[in-house]
Amino acid sequence: MDKLILLKLDGNCEEGFRCTVQIWKNNQFPLIDCTASQKLPPNPQIAAFEEEHWREYRILGADSRHRPQKLVNLIYPFLHETAPKTAVKSDIKGWYFRIKPGRISNRNPVQDCKDSGKQLAKMLNNWLDAPEFAEVERLIGDNLNPDEEARVLICTDDKHLHKLPWNLWDLFKRFPKAEHSLSKFNYITRESPQKPVRKSKVRILAILGNSAGIDVTKDRKILENLSRDAEVKFLVEPQPDEINEELWDQCWDIIFFAGHGDTQDDIGKIYINKSDFLTINELWCGLRKAVDKGLQLAIFNCCDGLGLARNLHDFQMIPQMILMREFVPDVVAQEFLKCFLKEFVNGKSLYAAAGEARRRLESKEKNFPCASWLPVIWQHPTAVPAVWNDFLLPDAPVAAPDVPAVPAPKKPQVKGFSRLKPLVLASLGCTFAVMQTRSLGVMQPWELSMLDRLLSQRQAEPIDKRLLVVEVTDKDVEKYGYPQNDATLAGAMEKLQQFQPLVIGLNMHRSASRESGRQKLISMFQNNPNNITICSYGDTKIYDAPPELSQGKLINQLSFSNLPNDEARHEKGSSIRRQPLSYNWNFPNLTENCQAPNSFSLLLALRFLESRGIAPETTQNQELRIGGVTFPKLAARTAGYQNLNSPVSQVLLNYRANRKPALKVTLQEVLSGQISSDLVKGKIVLIGHTSQASSDESDTLFGKMPRVWIHAHMVSQILSAAIDKRPLLWVLPQSQGIQWGDAIFVWLVAVTGGLLVGRGRSLSVLAIALGAMIFLLYQGAIVILAFGGWMPLLPSIFAVVSTGGMLFAYDRSRFEG
Repeated sequence: MDKLILLKLDGNCEEGFRCTVQIWKNNQFPLIDCTASQKLPPNPQIAAFEEEHWREYRILGADSRHRPQKLVNLIYPFLHETAPKTAVKSDIKGWYFRIKPGRISNRNPVQDCKDSGKQLAKMLNNWLDAPEFAEVERLIGDNLNPDEEARVLICTDDKHLHKLPWNLWDLFKRFPKAEHSLSKFNYITRESPQKPVRKSKVRILAILGNSAGIDVTKDRKILENLSRDAEVKFLVEPQPDEINEELWDQCWDIIFFAGHGDTQDDIGKIYINKSDFLTINELWCGLRKAVDKGLQLAIFNCCDGLGLARNLHDFQMIPQMILMREFVPDVVAQEFLKCFLKEFVNGKSLYAAAGEARRRLESKEKNFPCASWLPVIWQHPTAVPAVWNDFLLPDAPVAAPDVPAVPAPKKPQVKGFSRLKPLVLASLGCTFAVMQTRSLGVMQPWELSMLDRLLSQRQAEPIDKRLLVVEVTDKDVEKYGYPQNDATLAGAMEKLQQFQPLVIGLNMHRSASRESGRQKLISMFQNNPNNITICSYGDTKIYDAPPELSQGKLINQLSFSNLPNDEARHEKGSSIRRQPLSYNWNFPNLTENCQAPNSFSLLLALRFLESRGIAPETTQNQELRIGGVTFPKLAARTAGYQNLNSPVSQVLLNYRANRKPALKVTLQEVLSGQISSDLVKGKIVLIGHTSQASSDESDTLFGKMPRVWIHAHMVSQILSAAIDKRPLLWVLPQSQGIQWGDAIFVWLVAVTGGLLVGRGRSLSVLAIALGAMIFLLYQGAIVILAFGGWMPLLPSIFAVVSTGGMLFAYDRSRFEG
């Protein structure tokens, strides 16, 4: 979908709305940003009529997905042959049901609701035709094309506007492929929108809640027959803990709920079984976790979903939601779900599929007035709607058809070793040439980039619940300034200490006093041995250790924060792919002001492991060993690296397959007391900047990343290796600077490739065979990397291509000779 129209309406129906229009193309910088004096005039009449219309709508009845009632199972009873002929009044204010024939008005409530709907649509269009709003509508119309899809996102906090039939705006008659959605006026701009995590199947969590008076088995059948590319897990009338467990422990692309829903006091509820309901406040931790792991869409196929959306939006989490504005008849909910999923799975965009399904509901409005008004998309403005294939891994290459046999002149038969001699010589020569070229460092930038690509192809991993990151965000900088004064940081650490963290790591340099509170900050370190701070060696004096700390404190509570950079090609700059552990005290570039032997991540991890009774050891080769796992030092030549001369003992960094591998809160949430003991107690807490003001970030395989999150990845690597036995990255054996393990691997690949392409007598067969070989090599490298192995992929590709080319040229010359 190319166009996004962002229509922001700030105000209310009593005083009018200030209008802002932004028009985006391909999710790039807005083509038009109109924030002038355009207004939508006051219209309290439409607000009152909107409320009256939905009151008339609620007088109707059908099997509804509103909260279950003991006395009421039917809404629209006159549409059902089995409906009772006696009067029943529900517990819900304004809901009435047919009494006995003698007491019934001659008015037809269905027709009354239809008439009310037509009047409301007319009032909406008359209002939007106001002269004050004409420039807004002109701007939108001039930038849309009737043949292109477009999203019209209406951002407002006014609840009356949320319930208006925007789909009947005359604008959408002129542009039938445009579809509207809703959002709140105030929203948090995401640093980078969460993208779908590609998998072999689209993972859907389907929660079938309280179904009293409705039939959710039809929803289940629709999902069961959805697609062979979908993996659906059903939770039928689950307990709250079951839902939270799935959200925390699994990766989901789509969450679906069918059952009864309700909004009371603007708080949305879903009834998950016959006795329990959940509010969004009770689910938000699990939902945030699910979004961090790739959740893109939530479908609430229940009544009164706007309360759910408003609460969810407060936490700025789920990118897109589909919900129902009001009470929804059971048959309408089922029909929409069936039509939407059919179009979505067949490749249509989220908006196009929802619009098609909504328009199909118009055929139901003879018996169910306003049915097409009910479904609505609620979207975070910065999210990019996914299509079905965005959730799936790219298709594997299609096998090439057999090449027709072409009669060829008979060749002289070659027997014994003479037949393999060209293959052996070619593979050995190509392997030697490739490895020699590699040793000069020519391939290093490409190999490091390939390592990043391979690591990014792994399945998503859950976050490490042993870690909590306190982010100092742009909003925190606005409130507390930059850099934060000592009193602010001391206050945050004091708040955290109340919840008994295992260790707190402050990833900020505090060599000099920052305004008030210096003594309080220093006392936090003097009185709390589990507080760790940092310095940097080889840097300027502002990165020294705090001079007030005693020598004993410097030894036990000070660590170095330096991260080894890899010079990458072109625009990427310096990337972090290695994790420092400790450094050589005799290295000449070290300063006396940073005499910390251990890295920030290692010191934090050791504190945690010591609490588990796991002590570090040193092997005969002076390598670190923790929990039976050895952390081998990197040699000068390690896999793609060809010149590692560093004073630091270091290992390859096996990033967790999750951009943010820990729980997170903001500095403001800590200082305002918005955190609980469960988030902090017994955990490693890291405090650091993620704000743009600090510029404290580096390139990683995930792109630009604040260094506090890089340190979190490093701490998690040590803990996961020592406790969970998660593999460290390893390479093939070598000795005395000779990478003989890599050389043998490359040669074997070259020989295998030569055997596969040796029968080829045409360029097309050669290209197909080499393409298949490269594909198998790439997939094999991903599989081995899952177990920690970094294979020489690029040298192998160069060797197999050059070997195949040499054998092809040799055979062609013999044939022509």
